[in-house]
Amino acid sequence: MSQAHILIIDDEPDIRNLISDILLDEGYQVSTAEGGEDANQQLKDQTPDLVLLDIWMPDIDGISLLKSWNQGLNMPFKVVMMSGHGTIETAIEATKMGAKDFVEKPISLAKLLQTIEHTLASDPTEAALIEHNPEWQVFEPIGNSAAAQELRDSIEKLSKTTTNTVFVGDSGTGKLTLSLLLHNQRYHDQNSAVILDGLTLADDNIDDILEDSHRQLTQHNKSGSIILTNIDCLTSSLQSQLLIHIKQWQLPHHSNSVQIISTTQQDLKAMVNNDEFDRELYEFVAEFTIPVCPLIDRAEDVPELLNFYVNFLPDQEQIPYRKMSFAAQNHLRNYQWPGNLRELKNLVRKLQLQPGDAEIQLQEVKDLLEQNQQAQTHSSNNTRYDLELREAREEFERDYLLHHLRKVGGKVGDLAKISGMERSNLYRKLRALNINPKNADPS
Repeated sequence: MSQAHILIIDDEPDIRNLISDILLDEGYQVSTAEGGEDANQQLKDQTPDLVLLDIWMPDIDGISLLKSWNQGLNMPFKVVMMSGHGTIETAIEATKMGAKDFVEKPISLAKLLQTIEHTLASDPTEAALIEHNPEWQVFEPIGNSAAAQELRDSIEKLSKTTTNTVFVGDSGTGKLTLSLLLHNQRYHDQNSAVILDGLTLADDNIDDILEDSHRQLTQHNKSGSIILTNIDCLTSSLQSQLLIHIKQWQLPHHSNSVQIISTTQQDLKAMVNNDEFDRELYEFVAEFTIPVCPLIDRAEDVPELLNFYVNFLPDQEQIPYRKMSFAAQNHLRNYQWPGNLRELKNLVRKLQLQPGDAEIQLQEVKDLLEQNQQAQTHSSNNTRYDLELREAREEFERDYLLHHLRKVGGKVGDLAKISGMERSNLYRKLRALNINPKNADPS
């Protein structure tokens, strides 16, 4: 396989030549242009995989050039901006117009090579998918930790197969996003996927939902994915009905290929051993299992994740843009993140919506974290007589289950015996109340 082709656009010949020599040594195909007009002429003859684009050039600035490409060429290549210290804000704005990243001058060659490698490895359909359907939020795992790289590698390998896959991890770790990424790397077509939540399936609707989903995927002779979240919350009867449908889809007259991509917070193999999950269904849906670690286990990725959402959310939700100070990032890098990626995203959103300076400061972060903790404490101490009956019942159920979970050290099997609930129903109740047994602190 040939190496990627990179076009360097910079009016300074020393920089062009230096970067060109380094990239050639790394095995890339390289061409150079001294300005916008020169670059546009070259683009008529050959489309590169990636463009390194300087912002300030005599004939046309990089931002205007980027805009013209978005309008006329529909960006068939990826762009990384190169900017001096005084133009970092401009470079960040460029990422909102389609640039994948930016590197600061004077250029660190190690940082440049890392940025190029990461950009080339990202899904080329990512921006279009997010823009077309924002709630999908299809993007690769962000960060350079071993855990993030392992996720990227696993999904890349599985994308070349039709293997039924299960993502297992705590709440908020991004399992649905990873499922969507795997599907899109296989098919590049959102219309060939159906997302179902195991918590919404019931005995009186599962047959119709599964039949409609399969018909939707196969009616135009297409292949596709059924993405089933919270598969560990299916009751025994729901598991049996799902298994019946999967077996029917395997029959010869069903020539279309439909993969099952599932998410779970529980170890399905352990559930099988405890008679909580059907063994035959497990063999069908868990041909390959991908563990997704909690954010605390990949803390080195937190600054990059923070900066991603600092730029991503204003574009997607039209909220104010506020960058985050390094002190604030460092503090959050050492935060525990019990809510994982979902908590990080929500925290960034709250910080950007707060009035304040253009830069989010450390004290502001500390104050918001303290407010969140106080709100949780107040909620737990609030008398149930002030609530509606449904809310009061939920509060009691949450307190009851947490109390006994702590006594049994988070063992759901023991909790099932104490509560008199069937385990799969208990899992559904815990999920509905947002209780993670792993976080049941005996203290």
